[in-house]
Amino acid sequence: MSGESVLLQELEKLELNDLKKTASLWNIPKLPFKEKNKNVKFLYDSFLDEFYLKGVLEKLTVLQVNIYTSILKNKNVLTLGEISRKVNIPPINVEMELNLLRKYQLVYQRKNRERLTNNLDKYHAFDELADLVSLDQNLKGDKYKVSVEKLLDRKKLTDISNEWKKAVKAPAKIDSIRKFITHATSDEAYEAAIVSLSELERDTVVRIYLSGGAADADDIRSFIVMSRGKYETIIPSLVEKGMIADVCFVEEKFVRIFALPEELLKYIQNNPILPSVKKGTRQRQEKLATNELDFFLNTKKLLSYISRKGLVLAKSGKVKQADHKRTEQELLNPDISIFPEKSQIYQMELILPILKLLNLADIKGENIILRGDLDGFLSKDIFEIMKLVIHEVNEARMKRVNPPEVFQPTEMPFYDKMILDKCVNLIIKSKRIHLSVIFSNIIREHLIFSPGFRTKNFQTDLADLRKEIMSAIFYLHLFGLLEVEYPNRFLTLSKLGEYFFQTGELAGVTEKGGITINPDFSVIAFPEKVSIYGIHLLKAFTELKDYDRVYTFVLTKEAYQLGILLGYKTNEFVDFLKASSKAELAQNLLFLLEDWGGNLPVVEVAEDCVLVRTKDQNVMELLLGQIKGKKIVLDEIGPTAVLVDKTRVQDVITVAEKLNLIINLTR
Repeated sequence: MSGESVLLQELEKLELNDLKKTASLWNIPKLPFKEKNKNVKFLYDSFLDEFYLKGVLEKLTVLQVNIYTSILKNKNVLTLGEISRKVNIPPINVEMELNLLRKYQLVYQRKNRERLTNNLDKYHAFDELADLVSLDQNLKGDKYKVSVEKLLDRKKLTDISNEWKKAVKAPAKIDSIRKFITHATSDEAYEAAIVSLSELERDTVVRIYLSGGAADADDIRSFIVMSRGKYETIIPSLVEKGMIADVCFVEEKFVRIFALPEELLKYIQNNPILPSVKKGTRQRQEKLATNELDFFLNTKKLLSYISRKGLVLAKSGKVKQADHKRTEQELLNPDISIFPEKSQIYQMELILPILKLLNLADIKGENIILRGDLDGFLSKDIFEIMKLVIHEVNEARMKRVNPPEVFQPTEMPFYDKMILDKCVNLIIKSKRIHLSVIFSNIIREHLIFSPGFRTKNFQTDLADLRKEIMSAIFYLHLFGLLEVEYPNRFLTLSKLGEYFFQTGELAGVTEKGGITINPDFSVIAFPEKVSIYGIHLLKAFTELKDYDRVYTFVLTKEAYQLGILLGYKTNEFVDFLKASSKAELAQNLLFLLEDWGGNLPVVEVAEDCVLVRTKDQNVMELLLGQIKGKKIVLDEIGPTAVLVDKTRVQDVITVAEKLNLIINLTR
């Protein structure tokens, strides 16, 4: 064989230490033999393994790829001078790159002894390796569109590995490649194949699936090594079982990706593979979580909090940490841990940016202040508020504004409307869908098959798109439009989501007996018997104590009066209690509610107004006759005194001058 194979001849020239260095360059585990000749044969066989060959091609620089592919395209041989002209680089520089390719054992040199110049030295690619190197380009993303049929194109039944046949439980009677393809791509075969995988092999498939069905080799290598597995064992095993394709193509450099066959992608879309749970990881208790109208009620509650207690900024321009914790105690606690890494977000960080979008909040000095028609906003129907908030968030990315940091949703940025629509369409189409399926579909369609996609930007673009999808799902859940099955995170539209996206109807009536009011004024509510709006009213007027399949509320004076301050009508709440409680409401409860709701001891402190006073009542009446009804007067506090909007002081002065009144302005 030595006489026929130049590659073997070149390997035989190397000392044992040089053979070890070459093996290291090829990412081949340490040489198994002590004898040199056995190690030479071992290396030769490894070089012909496409798994190791592609690993070496990945390492080449753009210039080295240009040189190597030029040689391959010219019947595997070029002189130094010819290479220099093709890559437009001086021969001395080209020679340095060729020496590196020689160390990789990709090319060998034949010197021209007849001339003094080295330019006529010939560089050959090893024929065995050249036959295995594909110079294909990734035109229109074709290399990502792998199918079992393409993998087995022009192959014989004997070419299929025993591991693949065993994994899909192929019957012995299969006698043609066509029959094998039909069997291997069936749901039953894929189910059997996935069961045959080790835990890390299965997690590797999930990792590739989450990247849109194609993943960069470097990313998968890092993942397997971090998971304490052997890359050179896991990948060949998955390739042999037909679970992934090891694809290599030229895009300036040799690009290597691992792609799932399209038939497997379709199978996983309908039968998600859940990643394994690491030992010792605390699993969340199984439950169905939906936030219903809680976020929009919390928007009202934060407005009320700022109105009553104020928010003071630290010197950094951020809200003080103490205020973060105080406001969190006053707000309902929606389940926002669909992404565990985002579960520590304070709701204030989510609500303040929305208040800014609604022009209800601003900064004055060191304080966050409220502005605009607050009473008008609080009195709106909660479903109207929901639509208003979602509309503003939908439009947020289109507005070119740069608000102070406290009004920016930095921890969880507002979503891109187009990505949100893609998520919603997938959920509606599937009715019940796993989170991983949404990631895979959108990444595949929106990134991998997008015009102008370049593999070298894959990891950066992938990270950015994952954040966009996370934001979209996060806000859909936060707004109560999704139900999430924990701990596996299957998603469905909630009743509120069906109402919002599909103009479905919400059950507005609560069944008789939907709530039970105990003598200690605790209220038990059964969610399956109480309307969404009914539960919302209870959360607005009472204190939520517990939720475990049923709600436990407590009627307190503070909670009831807060409900009134939030813009809700007491008679609506009392009517709800009467209609939904099986027993008649106790008289003492009705008297108590009437007492709590009557004449709230509200102290109004206004900063944005100016006092206008006259000594004569007739003069005030004359002035009011001209300025009343023009949104100038905020309040009449006496026959000779009124409060006016401080931004309209000049209007008052102009009117007074026209009436020939004497102005006395104190500042």
